[in-house]
Amino acid sequence: MRTLLQRLTVTSTLLLGVALAATPAASAQAYVTGERGAAITPFVQTTLVTPDYGTSNNLGYTAGLDYTHFIRSIVQPSLEFRFTNANGTNVNERTYAGGLKLQTAFHGIHPYGTLLIGHGNITFNHPNGGYYGDNSLVYSLGGGAEFNVTQQWKLRLDYTHQDWNTGVDTFTPTSIGVGIAYSLRIHAGGVR
Repeated sequence: MRTLLQRLTVTSTLLLGVALAATPAASAQAYVTGERGAAITPFVQTTLVTPDYGTSNNLGYTAGLDYTHFIRSIVQPSLEFRFTNANGTNVNERTYAGGLKLQTAFHGIHPYGTLLIGHGNITFNHPNGGYYGDNSLVYSLGGGAEFNVTQQWKLRLDYTHQDWNTGVDTFTPTSIGVGIAYSLRIHAGGVR
C-alpha cells in the first residue's frame, strides 16, 4: 500500500505541475464575481481513504455534482452532492453526502471549502464476533482547489475529514482525491 500511496503522490504532484504551468494560458479572469447565471459542475476523482480502522488504506472513487447560482461576491456558495466508494483489505466504506461548498477564484485557481452531511456504510472484511458492518450519520469537513485547464475543464484536488458514530464505534476517516471537473454554465440566453 505504501507503493500505491507513493505513486498517487507522484502522480498528483505531476498533475499539479501541469495544471500550474497551464494556468497562465487559461483564462485568469475572475469572471464568477461579475457574471449572472448558474453553473452545474459534475466531477469525478480517484480517492485514497485512510479508514481509521485497520492498517491499510482504501482506494476508490468519488463522483459528485455542484450547483452554483452566481452572486456578486468574491466567495461563491454552491450546493454539492457526492458519492464515495472505497474498498480495502480491512474495510469497505461507502458515503453519500451533500451540503455547502464555498469557492473563490484567483488567477485560474479556485480554492474551496466544503461542509457536508450524509450517510455512510462500513463493511468489515474480517468480521469480529458477528459484527459485519454498520452505518452512521457522517459529518464531513474538507477543502481543496480546482485549477483551470480550459474555461470549462478543471483539475481537482480534494481533501476531507469525516466523523462517524455508529453507536458501537466512532471513526474519523480522511481522504485525498485527484480528479477532473467540467463546468456547464447556464445563462438567461441558454447553456454555455
